[in-house]
Amino acid sequence: MNATVPRRVEPLDALLFDPARVGSLDRVVAPPYDLIDQVQQGRLYARSPFNIVRLELSREPDPYASAAATLAQWRAEATLAHAPKPAFYYYTQRFNHAGQDLVRNGLIARVRLEEFASGRILPHERTFPKAKEDRLRLLAATRTNISSIFGLYPAASRDLRELLGRTAESAPLRSATDDHGIVNEIRALDSPGAIATVQEALEAPRILIADGHHRYETALEYRRQRHAAPPGRSSPRPFDYVMMTLVAFDDPGLVILPTHRLVRRLPAHAVAHFGDRCREHFMVEEFAAPDQFRAALTARGRRVLGVALGGQSGFLLLALRGPASLAIAMPDTPAAVRELEVSLLHTLVLDRIFGIKPDEVRRGGNIEYTIDGPAALAEVAAGRAAGAFLMNPPNVADIERASSAGATMPEKSTYFFPKLITGLVLNPLDD
Repeated sequence: MNATVPRRVEPLDALLFDPARVGSLDRVVAPPYDLIDQVQQGRLYARSPFNIVRLELSREPDPYASAAATLAQWRAEATLAHAPKPAFYYYTQRFNHAGQDLVRNGLIARVRLEEFASGRILPHERTFPKAKEDRLRLLAATRTNISSIFGLYPAASRDLRELLGRTAESAPLRSATDDHGIVNEIRALDSPGAIATVQEALEAPRILIADGHHRYETALEYRRQRHAAPPGRSSPRPFDYVMMTLVAFDDPGLVILPTHRLVRRLPAHAVAHFGDRCREHFMVEEFAAPDQFRAALTARGRRVLGVALGGQSGFLLLALRGPASLAIAMPDTPAAVRELEVSLLHTLVLDRIFGIKPDEVRRGGNIEYTIDGPAALAEVAAGRAAGAFLMNPPNVADIERASSAGATMPEKSTYFFPKLITGLVLNPLDD
């Protein structure tokens, strides 16, 4: 690593769990914090005294102080120890989706933080203030990137593809299998030649944040706060970077799932008149059986929404009559975002018909997000939710177009599968 000329991407002086102290890494890794409910949190605590959940989502009265103290203890005991030398990490995830065995490949790196206005690192979704406050408090307490942001970049150069192909043939440095049978492996790229190849290939491409928007915005705010404090050594410093896993747009294992909406409370009068109101903008098909309804939603493809409402028999499939409705409803929004299914739902259904405004969505508490369509329908059938709104997922080209237009999609518009595992690599931000 050239210490005098910092590059856009730098290898990590990573913290790694020592298998000799913690045993199988299967026992210490965890899903992303926002997928861990209270039951799952308890299971992870019971699985191992070294499970990463104790840092990422502590259940102690002061979770941030507890995480910092636990991290300090693990470092002091060398449960978490620095890798022998700085490295990029080639990260592979082997999984099955829809009956097909797939592999997704990424590079874990330190990426120089930039404001979105630079146009070199772009978001594609809006964020929730409460989640950012939580992540900022954890980052300030631990001074460590415990989990990685997920970024996308254009197709890799030939030199980088060849390097990664050779690296894939070597034995993994660390491996962990999660509760869904997904095999997560990392291999170190630490030779001067390998580091130079990665840095050259990733110096210029624009990076699109696929997952981890809250953590990226948190990292930007943390950097501002650290730079406002009494100065230390000259920049760049470790907190000028953030840990990212970078995946090429054309990676064959890149899978996006739909993120459905489950709404706990809806106005009764709006539910009663929904069938009439929605026909203003949509053509409507009715289905009696949930399986037929879901199959039809998948088959129809674009500009279609699936709706199930409490107290009403059957299911509705809504197909947009034409783009004019959206152009009128969202005149200042680029067409690349207007025409997404999630925009149809939030603008023409949740806002126009049910009166759920964007501010209420961002506050949270009424809308939940799930990739499990049948479970969402079951919640409505059991009377535990007022409505379920199902969609087909956007594709990578949709996301790229929206970001290129300088626009962001509504919250939770995408679900990249599988999620990055937490606990294989940590990135300390202290000097």
